[in-house]
Amino acid sequence: MIFFELFITFMKIGVFTFGSGYAMLALAEVEVVEVNSWLSVEEFTDAVALAEITPGPIMVNLATFVGTKLGGVLGAIIATLGLIIPPMTALIIVTKLYLDFKDNQLIEKAFKGLRPAVIGLIITVIVNLGRSTFVEIKSVMITVSVVISIFLGLHPILAVVGGGVAGLLFF
Repeated sequence: MIFFELFITFMKIGVFTFGSGYAMLALAEVEVVEVNSWLSVEEFTDAVALAEITPGPIMVNLATFVGTKLGGVLGAIIATLGLIIPPMTALIIVTKLYLDFKDNQLIEKAFKGLRPAVIGLIITVIVNLGRSTFVEIKSVMITVSVVISIFLGLHPILAVVGGGVAGLLFF
């Protein structure tokens, strides 16, 4: 039964979310933490961090992690397939339609309208993850220093390593 639930849950995430993997995180958090109680908020935050640093798309990594936790290797495969089948199907259909109607002004306006919605979903994820992450001033200081280092042009890998070192030193 868990395999069916994994497939349907991640298929729902794949069908009803537009934009990047970060936009999908908002619905994933609701489904994985609140609806199904497969992970706590803290576990979800850790899983997102792990999915972010693991090579590959963040949502595929997250689906694989949740699937593995609940159903081993088969659970990972089923959750990941549930996640990727709807967008892949939609991508094939949309690509065909886009090539046929790419010069249509309505299509161009629809894409412009989707951009702010996706940004709103990403901001929602940042706020929700921030609530569970920023539990003390040290966490906020590490985050601010990493953001500043990225704006100063340091390579993101240095920021991640620096954040990890700060975590080892301060926690």
